[in-house]
Amino acid sequence: MGILNFLTRKPGAGAAPEPARPTADGDKKTPAPDESSWKGHFGWDMLGKCHIPYIYRSGEKYVAVRMVEIKLLNKYLNYLHADIYSCTCIRSYYITEIEARLLNEINNRHCDGQFGREPFTQKDLVVRLSDAYEFYNFLDVCYNKLLRGTTNNKDKCGFIRINKESVVPYTVRDNQKFVPLFYFEGETDNLKLKADQLKGWDLSYLKFCCKVQGIRNELFASETCSVISLSDIKSYFPPGTEFEEYWPNKVVDSQLLISAKGENIFIMSYEVLIVQINQY
Repeated sequence: MGILNFLTRKPGAGAAPEPARPTADGDKKTPAPDESSWKGHFGWDMLGKCHIPYIYRSGEKYVAVRMVEIKLLNKYLNYLHADIYSCTCIRSYYITEIEARLLNEINNRHCDGQFGREPFTQKDLVVRLSDAYEFYNFLDVCYNKLLRGTTNNKDKCGFIRINKESVVPYTVRDNQKFVPLFYFEGETDNLKLKADQLKGWDLSYLKFCCKVQGIRNELFASETCSVISLSDIKSYFPPGTEFEEYWPNKVVDSQLLISAKGENIFIMSYEVLIVQINQY
């Protein structure tokens, strides 16, 4: 299963004729997006423990999907179940003929063909380097959490177990833990006033935990999710309530990790557990 399953192609990108170089804009001349590639400009950055070449588009750094997949992501993509794909949405773009020419030069002259013998063409895709970073970190967290199931205070996501009974997923944003508002019912009017909206990569981690827990997709399928900080939630419970880091370790029927031999490794799954909130 390849990285293309994680990507959203930009409609029509790469299908238009080559732009003029440069494009006149009144008295100003605006360079075409692939002007830097036409000049042969590219650079290198570290992604994980690997050096990955990037090209420029209108001043932004982009990496070839195929290069990232071959060099870095195959380890994760071969083990993670396709159901995790829906947690992310990465915008990708078809490359131009000039960008393909530069990527082929990088691969053949600077990398000794380590990104394959098949030439890059306008059917290849690039993504922003910043998205590649986030995607790599996301897959690394998913892989390690599913494989090892350990918890620590530096985790990007996980679960909080309340009084050793109720289990609620969380994600960390700006050094604060946030939990989904839909997990709580009862006297929640005040909670709604304190609610915040989670989106982007922060939401991807929360969606991953919901997948692990077996929550119905319709409860977290949108591009935003109402959340509340864990510190605010704690004030709605009586003194002495225990909140502990937790990761499920029982074996049931949620297939999110696949072994090297193609066998499924089963991860714990739950029905939606609603936590009753009362004002104390």
